[in-house]
Amino acid sequence: MKKKRIVISGGPGAGKTTLVNGLNKLGYGTFDEYSRTLIEKAKIEGKNRYFLSDPYVFSEALFTGRKKQYEDLYKLNAKLPYVFFDRGIHDIYAYLKAIGKDTKSWEKRVSEFQYDLVFLLSPWKDIYEEDEQRTESFEEAAHYFSFIEAVYKQSHKIVYVPQDTVASRISFIEDKVRLHG
Repeated sequence: MKKKRIVISGGPGAGKTTLVNGLNKLGYGTFDEYSRTLIEKAKIEGKNRYFLSDPYVFSEALFTGRKKQYEDLYKLNAKLPYVFFDRGIHDIYAYLKAIGKDTKSWEKRVSEFQYDLVFLLSPWKDIYEEDEQRTESFEEAAHYFSFIEAVYKQSHKIVYVPQDTVASRISFIEDKVRLHG
């Protein structure tokens, strides 16, 4: 069965992980947000705000993890043909652009990876919360979102997920995925 790669992305704290976890409970194949693993490991090593303190090293490690997820599509034991990614490889490029880093090499790298569908979640102040790994202010989250949106628009069709209940958002995603084929 041919599987489709579907990204759920957006700025920090927009509800991506909640939706991916909900889709997983419905039987869809999912890949977790890999940066949380890196951030947690860095905190144990005494590094705070790992991405901002060492953006290129962080981005390389993140690329390695997300590339593995991209390639491991068929290793998931999912019964449905759609596989959801909590962020995609293009997010790395967007984040580097957002902090003003040189991204020439990244633009070419990410262009080698295509997703069948990209869902974007816009910043939503009512649900935004900082936590141990999400240290950005809401304003910073909105700033990152603008770059994520611009990067995905360059190469993908984007579907914007409305701000609604988790169940309604999941139903919306399922409907759009079925329409996309």
